[in-house]
Order: sequence, then C-alpha cells, then structure tokens
Amino acid sequence: MDGHMLKGMVLFDRLPARHAAKEKVFGEVKRSLAGAAGEKRTVELLERELDLVEKAKIFRGVWLPYMDGFAQVDVLVLHANFVCALEVKNMVGEFHFDSVNFQFHRIIDGRFEGMRNPESQLHRAVKASEKFFGCKVHGTIVLSSRSGRVAVPPKLYPVIALDYLPFHIEKMVDVRTAHNIEGLEGLVRRSRGQFNGPDLLEKHKLTRECLEVGVRCLGCGKISCEWLERRWRCQQCGAATRDAHEFALQEYAVLFGSELTSKEAHRWLKIDDKYVLNRFLAKSTLKSLRRGKRHIIEQKEMLVEHFSRIYS
Repeated sequence: MDGHMLKGMVLFDRLPARHAAKEKVFGEVKRSLAGAAGEKRTVELLERELDLVEKAKIFRGVWLPYMDGFAQVDVLVLHANFVCALEVKNMVGEFHFDSVNFQFHRIIDGRFEGMRNPESQLHRAVKASEKFFGCKVHGTIVLSSRSGRVAVPPKLYPVIALDYLPFHIEKMVDVRTAHNIEGLEGLVRRSRGQFNGPDLLEKHKLTRECLEVGVRCLGCGKISCEWLERRWRCQQCGAATRDAHEFALQEYAVLFGSELTSKEAHRWLKIDDKYVLNRFLAKSTLKSLRRGKRHIIEQKEMLVEHFSRIYS
C-alpha cells in the first residue's frame, strides 16, 4: 500500500459523513485499490516468469517530478539493457482509443463511458522517467484483467495482455545499452518520500478544520475515544486501551507530515490535560530542531494493517 493510497483512506475516514468531498475521495480510494490489485498481479507475474540473463529491478507506484507537478509510474522495470514504464489497467469492457483526439472510452454492458486516456497517462510517465533517469524509456499499457478487450488500439504505445507481458519485455533487451542499474535504483529509492504525488487536501480544497478530530477506537473503528481513568475508552463499544493515541498520531503524520506542535496535538487528540499530552508526546515523538516542534515517530504499519482489513 503506497503513501498516496493510505492518505486517501485516512482522509476518507476523517471526513464527516455528509461532507461534499467524501464521495469523491472514496471514488479515488476505490480506483486506487483496483489499480493496486492489477499492479500486484503484474509484478508477481514478472518476478515469476521474466526470463533475463541479468535480473531486473521492479518497483510499484513510483511518483516522479514532471513539468510543474508529478507523474505516476504504475510499474517501473529497471534493467542493465533497458528501462520500461508500465501503465496497468485493471478494467473490464471494450476499449476504444481515439488516435486523432487522444480520447478514450470503454463500452461495458452496453454503456458508453468516457474515461481518462491510459495512453496519455503512460506518455506522461514515460516523459517524466526519461527526464528523471536521463535515458530512453519504453512504455507499455498492460491489461491485467482478462475481461478487457481492445476494440480500437492506441497510436503511440502497445497494449499487452498481462499473460504475454514477460515475453514482450524480454524483447526490449538491447545489448548496446548498459545502464548503471544500482545508480538508477538509488534514484528511485531517493524519490520515495520526496515525490508523493498531488496533495489530496489541496486537490479537494479541504482544510484541517474540515476533518473530524479525536482518537479512533481500533475495535469498532469510530473516532469516539476519551481519556478516562488512565485509559482510552470508546463511547460507542466500550473498548479500553492505553495506546490508541499512537494510531491517531500516525494518521496525522500521513495527512499533514510528521512535524507538529503541542497545540496541534492537543486539537487532534482532543486532550485537555497538558500533562497527559506531554507524557504521550514524550513517548511517541522526538524533539525537532525547530523551536516548539516535535516529530512523530513513524509507524505506518499500524495504519496499513488496520486499513488492509477494512478494504480487503
């Protein structure tokens, strides 16, 4: 689960039930989940069946700088003799690529649906990758679902069924090319955390004041815990725990970054007792070089485990 998807899940859960943006954020989360499932199948197939003399490095969900924003590469394949960006589509229906206006639509159950063009998305990813790595990058659209069929193909890039993908990639090997694979891999690893795609709060014109604050009960999932008698006690299901605030701090870090002030922590956790708050922060955060700021100690696996169960 990449950081962009995790942020969408936290944001959706923290938006009030009737907020105007809630449905749009949920739609993004659903598309991200469907895309992630297709990307996972793609990577698993390549790791199992890609037959190359030298092993390729494969990455999922890479964000790279492009123009004044970012481009997402669904799956990036790095090899000493080639670099390839894959745009993975886990969709069903009949696909029509307009090679004149570069529009895209699919027909499913007799319905016509206009959608964002995968070819345009891939072209953006290829151009961003070429600029970032400083070398030629191949591009391919991958259909990860067997229930999808191309009726009208795209103009610039091939569309490949997932089952054929390993053979298609093996043909990209060019022995005249010799990339420093460790150098390219280092660039990808450094890009993570530095380039994370568009900020979802800005995208949906949301402010911190839009979101529900408080500590979540990990039993029932409601943001309904109060600190009473040295325990976080859920006002919905009655569950009690001592460390539910740690999960809430991880949510804050995903949404706004790891740095926060005592005032921000007070509002986010809804704790009135400053001594209790200071005790929590002393265990869950580190002092920052900036006066009055602290850094939340990252434990994103808490969120991944929780939301993986919810969205499984």
